[in-house]
Amino acid sequence: MKINILTPFILAYFATTGLADDEKKYDDDKNWSNEVTVQLANDQSGANANVKVPADGEKRSIGSLWGWTAVAKDGVVFATSAQLVKFEQDTACEIFDDYYLDAKLNARQTWVSLKGGAVVKLKDAFIACYDHDDHWY
Repeated sequence: MKINILTPFILAYFATTGLADDEKKYDDDKNWSNEVTVQLANDQSGANANVKVPADGEKRSIGSLWGWTAVAKDGVVFATSAQLVKFEQDTACEIFDDYYLDAKLNARQTWVSLKGGAVVKLKDAFIACYDHDDHWY
């Protein structure tokens, strides 16, 4: 059995091509949608839940993201605080509603009390996260 002298080079080429393709997919996924992990906690019940939120600036309802987690009851979210768990240095998130709630999180302020430790019903609340320097914080 004779092995062609080009066989090792061909095998090395295919092995390298496969590795490069995996790295590209990872980079594409990472750049496609940066995500921030935000935790809502209810200090009175002891419940908390981490959820990944896209850092694309889009407004999303708290209920649609946390409505099925430990901080929710019948789809309504109740929390006392919010915390950034996984984020970039230029990440910023805002939790807000149409009334009184306006909680801001960023790399310098990673935790915030929503209403002085009181449980807040986040039925009509939203979150928006950004991953760039040119926002409000």
